[in-house]
Amino acid sequence: MGVTLAKGGNVSLSKAAPNLTQVMVGLGWDARSTTGAPFDLDASALMCSGGRVLGDEWFVFYNQLKSPDG
Repeated sequence: MGVTLAKGGNVSLSKAAPNLTQVMVGLGWDARSTTGAPFDLDASALMCSGGRVLGDEWFVFYNQLKSPDG
């Protein structure tokens, strides 16, 4: 199953795929025309249960590349 999200978008995985056991996230973008000024791309993921983030260790970002379950 593939999902394309717009900036700020989200998807309920429990509704879209109730028997889901693994998730793989990929990022893609078109290179912008540049003036030479530096820019970067940041992405993050929060693992939630019952509408709440499970804890800091479940926040995946550039400085913490994995959640406790891999």
